[in-house]
Amino acid sequence: MLQPPRSTLLESAQTDSKPEMTQSEIHRMFQIAQVHGGSFMRRLAAAGLVADPDNVGKILRTWPELQGIYGPGSIHWSRDDV
Repeated sequence: MLQPPRSTLLESAQTDSKPEMTQSEIHRMFQIAQVHGGSFMRRLAAAGLVADPDNVGKILRTWPELQGIYGPGSIHWSRDDV
């Protein structure tokens, strides 16, 4: 079975179709993930809360599902238990 070239895989992994978030939205997203995430997501969120901007960017690019699950517009976003 043939696989697509590695460059194609990397391009698709780096493509971000989600809108950019503000710093306060990113902070809130990490707080929400700490409350509602599984053990890995909670630790990833804890790292995101103390990370410098470059490493926050790396986290968001590597795990884009964070924004989809815990970011603006998600089912957890409008909850008051954070």
